Amino acid sequence: MYNKKQNNNPQKVGEIILRIAICDDDLNFLDNFERMITKSFADAGQMIKVSAFSDGKSLIEKVEKEKQIFDIIFLDVDMPVVHGFQVAQRLRELNTAFLLLFTTYLEHQSREGYLYGAFRYVFKNNLEREITEAVSSIIKKLSNLADDQEEVTFKCRTLGVIENLTLKKTDIIFLKAEKTRRVTMKTVYSDYELLVKPLLEYAKLLNSSAFITIMRSYLLNFNHVESINADSFVLTGGLKVPLGVKREVRKASKEKYLKFLEERIDL
Repeated sequence: MYNKKQNNNPQKVGEIILRIAICDDDLNFLDNFERMITKSFADAGQMIKVSAFSDGKSLIEKVEKEKQIFDIIFLDVDMPVVHGFQVAQRLRELNTAFLLLFTTYLEHQSREGYLYGAFRYVFKNNLEREITEAVSSIIKKLSNLADDQEEVTFKCRTLGVIENLTLKKTDIIFLKAEKTRRVTMKTVYSDYELLVKPLLEYAKLLNSSAFITIMRSYLLNFNHVESINADSFVLTGGLKVPLGVKREVRKASKEKYLKFLEERIDL
């Protein structure tokens, strides 16, 4: 780990401290990057605590063995020993919910990184502007997540009795139209049987750009997608939703997710 003395008592400029990890094998860049993001977040009125790492292995050990939680991780793509994408994959396997931003000089790598659940890229060629834009996007993303705490009410069937169920949009992982003409809803708490309606009607009820139809049978909350493997979306808690059986369907599912992420960058 990079052992530069850290400020454990940052000036309070916001009510919540964001825990941020930055990882880069270039120590000069690491020092400069920490200084710049600290200033940029302070200018936005947000208090942060930064942990800096000079290699991916140290970052993984911090999360895996010491159970350190980070809200945001800035991760260099091109690092010796363990490549940035490999680090990202391992961190996602640990089921850590965080905003991931890759740092790199190479723009052609950007789409590949989104498959690891990247929120956006920070290109080192124009670092000051890139950091300002990235911090602005992060603040807006966190604001949007707060908006998604809005509650929505469904009619569900429990032991043959129809009841109202009210929960937050963020608690919904996906809705699935079963072949048996049932509609089930997976949430972070439990599964529920909803009234049989087209998924399009439920999409209108949810009224959120985060809920995307996959394979005509899933209405998936993309905010719960942690990563994508060869044939599935990997979700919160290790759940998986298939991308599709046919190659063109799998490709279309990936494109929907990439578009969702790219639109989030422009927020």
